[in-house]
Amino acid sequence: MTRANYSTRLMVRCAKMYYEDNMNQDEISEILQVSKSTVSRILAAARNKGIVKIIVDNPLKDDYIQLEKEIESKFGLKEVIIVDSGNDAKETKRNLGKAAAEYIQRIMKDGQIIGVTWGTTLKEIPQFVENDRKRKVTFIPMLGGIGEAEIDIHPNQIALQLAKKFNAESKLLHAPYQVDSMERKESLISDKNIWEFFKLFDNIHVALIGIGSPLLNTSTLVESGYYTMEDIKMLVRQGAVADISSLFIDKDGNGDKFEFNNRVVGIDLERIKKIPLTIGIAGSIEKRDAILAAIRGNYIRVLIVDEVAARSMLKEN
Repeated sequence: MTRANYSTRLMVRCAKMYYEDNMNQDEISEILQVSKSTVSRILAAARNKGIVKIIVDNPLKDDYIQLEKEIESKFGLKEVIIVDSGNDAKETKRNLGKAAAEYIQRIMKDGQIIGVTWGTTLKEIPQFVENDRKRKVTFIPMLGGIGEAEIDIHPNQIALQLAKKFNAESKLLHAPYQVDSMERKESLISDKNIWEFFKLFDNIHVALIGIGSPLLNTSTLVESGYYTMEDIKMLVRQGAVADISSLFIDKDGNGDKFEFNNRVVGIDLERIKKIPLTIGIAGSIEKRDAILAAIRGNYIRVLIVDEVAARSMLKEN
């Protein structure tokens, strides 16, 4: 037997043990009397020479994996998850909520503090959580309450519902979403309970962040009682294209120019950037500019988005 044939025989035998007999590399190294690293090199050589051909049979009708990889590469994101665009906004939000529930269950680790913002998309997440054990995590809102309208979209409520679904803990922020002056905010934060809560913002491990747009969120923002239509128009004139945890940013992700941000009772933009894992959740082509602003500002590391918005993002120069 020539040396070439011997080498080929070794690759075939090693590959059969590993792929057909389901033996691990330690077991193979014992039988062949070679090191584990040698087994690894033999298996790699078998793949390179075409002795082993790996075929992934994807059963999914709509395969977004290549599109996800393109967006990850173009925008430097840790992971992108694309869902089907629904027949209407509600269906799209449900699809996004389901994907977010599956993702958070995959990455969640004991001991973590998980922050949440607010909105009609985030409120869809709890119903899709499938959990039958106690999880040692704590859910917290990243800002105060958004008025009296639509209580189910409030950050406190979303944190509470997620905690219930995961049999986990929650801590709630009993404060308004915004106050009318910096002096009032400083007075509020000086309260011992609220000050202690604010310290939690520095320890958030994971954040679920709804990406809003002042042009699309007009009715909700006005109904909250904190904004008038004139306020919204002024924000748009100043260049606001998105809000992250109700903090407005321009197309480049900057929020310094927006005076409203100073009066929000919650986490600030710089603290959001320091959170190890930030998950942005948004859908619809109308939110394209808001999503891009959040990415440019380095506020999100993982993006859960619908197909229509995802494809429009790739057209960005």
